[in-house]
Amino acid sequence: MSKKNERTQMKKIVITIIFTAVTLHAFSQIDSIAKQILNYSDSKSVIISRARNLLLDKFLENDIDKVREVKNYLIKNGEDENYIAFYPVEYWYILYWTGDYEELSSSIKAFDSTVVASFYSRVHPFEDVLIAQLRLKTREHTQKIIAQIQGAAIDDETKSFLLLNFDSLTMKDESFQDALNIQADNFLKAYPETEFKDFVNKYIKIRYVPKNWRTTLEFFLASGYCMLTGELNNNYTNNILPLGFSMDICYKRVELNLRFSFVNNKMKRDFDYSAGVYEKDSSMQIFFPEASFGFAALQSERLKLTPFAGIGVVSIRVPPESSKKNPELKELSKSAFSYNVGASIDIKLGKMGYRFRPTPSGGFIRIRYGYSMPQFSSKYDGMSGGVHQISIGYGVFMSALIRE
Repeated sequence: MSKKNERTQMKKIVITIIFTAVTLHAFSQIDSIAKQILNYSDSKSVIISRARNLLLDKFLENDIDKVREVKNYLIKNGEDENYIAFYPVEYWYILYWTGDYEELSSSIKAFDSTVVASFYSRVHPFEDVLIAQLRLKTREHTQKIIAQIQGAAIDDETKSFLLLNFDSLTMKDESFQDALNIQADNFLKAYPETEFKDFVNKYIKIRYVPKNWRTTLEFFLASGYCMLTGELNNNYTNNILPLGFSMDICYKRVELNLRFSFVNNKMKRDFDYSAGVYEKDSSMQIFFPEASFGFAALQSERLKLTPFAGIGVVSIRVPPESSKKNPELKELSKSAFSYNVGASIDIKLGKMGYRFRPTPSGGFIRIRYGYSMPQFSSKYDGMSGGVHQISIGYGVFMSALIRE
């Protein structure tokens, strides 16, 4: 074998040895990491999880002293800037059971948006059933814990708040929120300068109101009556309102009402025009476009009373089918600017929402009375008078809710 072939063979052997060594080292590192992962049992997350399980076991055994010990250990050794040992509600449930009221009130006083934000940036406990069991057992033993609070050697303000907060934590469903709001208002009235004021307003007392801007729509069909007065009554008959609709644009209690209605009626006497006579009992129509501003003077969960005033037009016309055949009949059409006043009553339909959260949309029946005062020109003979309108319509209201 030549020296050149020997050197080539030697290089191959060296490369093979190096590759094998590197491969074995890499596999040994992977194997080492795998062993570390399998044997890794002292991480903070695992410790917190095991401690929470121990606390749960002792809680179910009714060993409250041991529950307190585990809770203290977790707060001291588990909670830090990176890890959470308890969610707030879990922590408060535990403190109610252990009777650590000073610790409980201090935790609640310190609870604000900064504290809430910190929960999103920290490692949470593994999923378990601690909160579910705490909530279940607490609701089963509410009277026991209430008696424990009432008998505690703490000041009246703190005692009243802890009872209020306990009612909030054990509330079964939202149907109790109205009663809870009353309790919260009574507490704030009794202790207007309390340190718990912000917490009560933000987390216990919940009340929603409609947004300032909202809209309603109303429609009525053959459900009203139009009655003329003065000389208008001498010329035209009264009749049922065959059709009408309206839209309200509301800001708080102020309402802009845009409305349109019309009446089919008849002549009470003959009217002369350039091509002849439009005889008595011939058909006529009266149109009432109008815009008015109202104010909800009375407003409750079920009723709303809104006086209004505005402007409009009273337009008296020959029906289109008649004027199409005989265009000269348009001479009998008359229109005038009008002042309008009146009031409406809205009756909400359906099931009412809770007081803390009113129904944001639904149906209503509107009973409306309006009086129009048309200002016909003096060139029209026999056109003085006014128009009474009474209508019953169905409408819908739409509004979004916001937290008060």
